[in-house]
Amino acid sequence: MDEKVIEKVRSSLLHRNVLGLLGMLLPFISMFSGLFVRNKVPGWWWSISATYYISPALSIILGASAIFLICYRSYDTIDTVINIISGIFAMGVVLFPCKGPYDYPYVGFFQLPVDVSNVIHSICALLLFIFLSYNIGWLFTRGSNVKKNKIYKFCSYAMIIILSIFLLLKIVGFFGLPIPGWIVMIAEALLLLFFGFAWLVKGQFVLKNL
Repeated sequence: MDEKVIEKVRSSLLHRNVLGLLGMLLPFISMFSGLFVRNKVPGWWWSISATYYISPALSIILGASAIFLICYRSYDTIDTVINIISGIFAMGVVLFPCKGPYDYPYVGFFQLPVDVSNVIHSICALLLFIFLSYNIGWLFTRGSNVKKNKIYKFCSYAMIIILSIFLLLKIVGFFGLPIPGWIVMIAEALLLLFFGFAWLVKGQFVLKNL
């Protein structure tokens, strides 16, 4: 095999593995780093997005993931386009913070009113996970490895189910039924773990010989 082709394959695998690791580590690092912050308000850990206000983990890790997605170039145009769009939405999550436990009237890089920023943040997060699950379940599965394709489908369907349940709970909560605040953290963590695992399989970091 030509050295340039080998180098391109290695670079692609490394890119996938970095994305997978960043996705899987984000929930743990954002929570762990927040434990060392003094005078935290209740609810700081109810979502990964809320840790934005007490730890740089979200901005650094998700920002890096966004750049990796935007810069990732696949063999097919559709893969590249989906990754770029996903990266843009990931960056949107970083640049437009959610409404957190702190009473800040203006937030984020653009210092928008917190309610406006929260809406943009929520839309970006929703579309990000939709595109990520589509990529894993419908683009990753075009290969001939049946066993790996089943793993990709499982991860993708799991993400879709989690996202659907989360949205349903949000709708129910809108009509007054009390929903535990930490549900958001659980949903986000599970979504990122399935995303990260699928990318690590794609990058041959895990289940290499499957």
